[in-house]
Amino acid sequence: MPNFFAQLVSKLLTSVFGFVFLLTGVKSGLTGEEIKTPDDFTPVLRFVACSDIHLNGEEDQEAAIRFANLFNDMYAYAENSEYKNLDAVIVAGDFTGGGAEKEYEIYNKIVAENKKEETQLLTILGNHEFIDYRDVDATVGYDVFKKFISENVDTDVVINGFHFIGVSYDDDGKSFTGKMKWLDERLSNATKEDPTKPVFVYQHPHPTFTVYGSVNWGDFTLRTVLSKYPQVVDFSGHSHYSASDPRSVWQGEFTAVGTGSLSAFMGNLNYIDGDKDAPGKSGGAWLVECDANGNVSMKLYDIENRMFFTDIDYYFTDLSNPTKRTYNWHKQKSLDTAPLFPENSLISSSVNENGETVITFPEAKGFYDAENYKITVTNEKYKTVFESTVISEYVRATDDDVNVNIGNLESGNYTVKVTAYSPYAQQGETLKNTITVG
Repeated sequence: MPNFFAQLVSKLLTSVFGFVFLLTGVKSGLTGEEIKTPDDFTPVLRFVACSDIHLNGEEDQEAAIRFANLFNDMYAYAENSEYKNLDAVIVAGDFTGGGAEKEYEIYNKIVAENKKEETQLLTILGNHEFIDYRDVDATVGYDVFKKFISENVDTDVVINGFHFIGVSYDDDGKSFTGKMKWLDERLSNATKEDPTKPVFVYQHPHPTFTVYGSVNWGDFTLRTVLSKYPQVVDFSGHSHYSASDPRSVWQGEFTAVGTGSLSAFMGNLNYIDGDKDAPGKSGGAWLVECDANGNVSMKLYDIENRMFFTDIDYYFTDLSNPTKRTYNWHKQKSLDTAPLFPENSLISSSVNENGETVITFPEAKGFYDAENYKITVTNEKYKTVFESTVISEYVRATDDDVNVNIGNLESGNYTVKVTAYSPYAQQGETLKNTITVG
């Protein structure tokens, strides 16, 4: 799809989905405000939520190293905090590449070598845990999980007084129809114990029409049950869509959080062109803390650069009251502004070892960092020689310039235009420069 039409479609569908989110959620005001975790926030519970590790059975796989680092880094964070514990790690499915036993073995080896006894590991099956068995009998996925992880494919555990409810796919590895009665009963019991306390739920796919990615990677069956319980804070993966995007946190009838992926972040720049990998290496996980009053704080950890995103800080209060939502679609969108480049920004170019031209430019920022850039390159005859839309550097906690390979170009002068777009499809500033090749 040409860039012009892709961006037009993106803007149109952003408006359409805004209307759909309004109909399927709770709208509590169009004017948002930035909320940060207060300095005196005192946790009584701490856990990590991640998904989509995709282990291949090799110890030196980058994903395996990242998973081990996640434990060590979060323990280091806890040790330097007043509250010292890491109480749980949620892995919301797709921890293996296909469900092979060697992949489970590596998973358990990493856990055995890096998890402390104080930390509960909460693992459920994603669709990839069934892939190796679907052509014969998908139910074998359950058998392998029970052999290596637990007899219970669905769990309801209480940690420090808070319920954690994990729901795996049905044994077909595709649906949740057979799980809804169980989930409803568990949520009913948990919320009756204390109607004001958050209940943490985790499953692999997003509930439909909630977080970024839930339009094309969601499950509506889940939403029908979760919507009955405003106390729910739900964690899901599957799409790999970047957890750094403000749309990855949603509040309506309940609260939903997209975990992204521990292996690589992705996105979809206009909802219909298909998924796109973020440039370079990326991945992350949420560090979640809860205080005695049921307030919840979340920070996003960049597992590639092993640092927190300094500007991503979510704070949930009044979770049992669906009319008081800080992060609904409309409030988040109302904060969005057109991204601008730093003053006196330039587009520079260089040639890599393969003779390809690489353009470099700084990140544009509004209230949120730019999500993507439309890039066009024309030669001296005004012919377009390169055109693409790329995901921005907002997938990383570092403040790096953007580098884009525009291919092998003949010697000459070229005009490069880079237009920034926000996560909610606001067109921002256009940067224009002439570069010389050869």
